[in-house]
Amino acid sequence: MQLLLAAVVALPLLGAVAALLPAPPGLKGRDPDQAVLRHGVTVTGVVLAAAVALAVGFDHDHPARMQATTDISWIQALGIRIHLGIDGISLPLLVLTALLTFLCALYSYFHLPAGPSPKAFVALLLVLEAGTLATFAVLDLVLFFLAFEMVLIPMYFLIARWGGAQRTYAAWKFILYTLLGSVVMLLGLLLVGLKSGTFDMVALATDNGPKSQLSHTVQLLAVLAIGIGLAVKAPMWPLHSWLPDAHTAAPTVGSVLLAGVLLKMGTYGFVRIALPIAPDGMHTFAPYLAAFAAVGIVYGSLACLALARRGAKGDLKRLIAYSSVGHMGFVLLGIATMTPTGVNGALFANIAHGLITGLLFFLVGALKDRYGTTDLDRLAGRTGAALYGRAPRFGGLLAFGAIASLGLPGLAGFWGEMLAMFGAFEPAAGLSRPAFLTFMALAGLGTLLTAAYLLIVVRRVCMGGKETAAAGTTGLPASEEPGADAAAASEEPGAVAIAASEEPGATRTAPVIPDLARYEYAAWTPLAMLTVLAGLWPAALLGLTDPAVQQLLGGGK
Repeated sequence: MQLLLAAVVALPLLGAVAALLPAPPGLKGRDPDQAVLRHGVTVTGVVLAAAVALAVGFDHDHPARMQATTDISWIQALGIRIHLGIDGISLPLLVLTALLTFLCALYSYFHLPAGPSPKAFVALLLVLEAGTLATFAVLDLVLFFLAFEMVLIPMYFLIARWGGAQRTYAAWKFILYTLLGSVVMLLGLLLVGLKSGTFDMVALATDNGPKSQLSHTVQLLAVLAIGIGLAVKAPMWPLHSWLPDAHTAAPTVGSVLLAGVLLKMGTYGFVRIALPIAPDGMHTFAPYLAAFAAVGIVYGSLACLALARRGAKGDLKRLIAYSSVGHMGFVLLGIATMTPTGVNGALFANIAHGLITGLLFFLVGALKDRYGTTDLDRLAGRTGAALYGRAPRFGGLLAFGAIASLGLPGLAGFWGEMLAMFGAFEPAAGLSRPAFLTFMALAGLGTLLTAAYLLIVVRRVCMGGKETAAAGTTGLPASEEPGADAAAASEEPGAVAIAASEEPGATRTAPVIPDLARYEYAAWTPLAMLTVLAGLWPAALLGLTDPAVQQLLGGGK
């Protein structure tokens, strides 16, 4: 187990170095590009297998205990150690990261985004995986910071070099926001380490529980500084504005990993560091965190409603990005309750969001590849997507992702949000119950708004709607405007003839949208299946997290 965890963290880094080297003659395949893409699938597949082996070998009877630990002195003068370990809190996030990265590598093998060298793409993907896996596995504050920062550079280049429109602006906005937040967070981590005399997260969580040796002032300063850095990554309203631009510009796999993995690093930091190490400071700031979370839930939903309405020229990818602000608000609200119910709900919502939003970004990216746009007005116009009729499996999976995201009971999105609101109904002792009841009510309103905008999206994109598009303004290629020769397209399977004008007999053929390909089935089916499994059997995840959360909130007891 010890070697498995070390391998999970180290293999992606070794694979990134190997990706930049020339492929051996027997492994080149048809061309070098194919060889390096196959290398990415192989390395991420091995890492996923090792992560699954960790989960299987994990002692499920004692999930609160740190397992597969490695503790080696690294910088003795500063007391910094290479300390690795997993418990019931970090194990699900570790497996989720390995799964999503493997699915992204598999998808990219068949559908590489346009950009520079595939070698650089695969190397960056593997460095990104190494940083995220290390974030969830390390138990030293300095190592946590290094791993936390390690993901920024590869994500910056994935957006800036393989992204879409305005990718340079979005990449710079992403890196500046997150770096500025990280500088403040580093000050808080150093303050905790220097005042307590150790950077070891396990020792700090045990010694600095309810009878913390850190003074109240130190805890306040630490939570404020660390919280700002984590809140930027979470992202918490109003520090979220980098997220929609980054998602909109990022390639499909970049959006999947950004939503499915990177956002979880911020909320994980709150649970692993702020809650157990500085409980008094966290108790003071919890109402403010809950207030920002509740506002973020409503704000994200209203922003999505504005994008979804007819004539708004809303971008579907941007809409899913704003939905993440609302969903992560539930995670922050659960953490702010400082109760086992709320924190367990936050951890469950983290995993559910990674599965569901990862699937949605895969689908939206594939829709853009097929149709050439993610503009909702063009997708819902007279010549729009109408996926139920033209690509029924694709449309069905998109509708499934939408209803899972709105929190339908029986699917993964339901349990985390419900438990977060239950936690707000009865917050920790000393927290204002009327205030948290207000936050719970706002979160409940957010669930209604979420259902509204997602059902609007399904109706407009999957059903096609009754919306009209003025002749010549549909956004279709010139070859498909009225009068163009569409005979070839009309003979394609699934082509639909749609009236182009009010003149009798005038018709035009809408572009053909192919249904799901085999590699898309392979990349997306695991996410759909796990979404159903987590919804029907939540005890599988809650059984891991609850004992660890109980111990964490009890100061290691």
